[in-house]
Amino acid sequence: MAKQTQFEVLTLKNGEWQTDTHYSDREEAIEEARNLYGQGHLEGVKVIGEIYDDQTGTSKEQTIFDTTKKVTIKPKSEDSSGVVPPREGRISSRKRPQPKKSSDFMVAGKAIFWLVLILAGGLGILYGFDTLSAFLNKLM
Repeated sequence: MAKQTQFEVLTLKNGEWQTDTHYSDREEAIEEARNLYGQGHLEGVKVIGEIYDDQTGTSKEQTIFDTTKKVTIKPKSEDSSGVVPPREGRISSRKRPQPKKSSDFMVAGKAIFWLVLILAGGLGILYGFDTLSAFLNKLM
């Protein structure tokens, strides 16, 4: 055996790195890291590949996937006016159709109507049972 490669998935939670899992396949480790980071409860995830050489007894680590890298923003050049060009497909807020407020009132009105109808129906059924009970008591 000359060299062995192992991939560790590390997670960052509350400012501390912890080893989550070990993989022998690089793609599986990266996929797991992406899944863990996509869940949203971790501050960061990274995959470190470790190559161990049996003959020399040394190992070499390399970061393969890392979500904690800071994105650097290039300083604005003087020729840019600071205006961001609109993206294609984006609609201006003035052109965007506004939701109709009357539709909200219609939904609320329908909900109140159905609640009153159900309440009246329930009271009607109770009145009917009471009347039926009184009628049957007179017969006996």
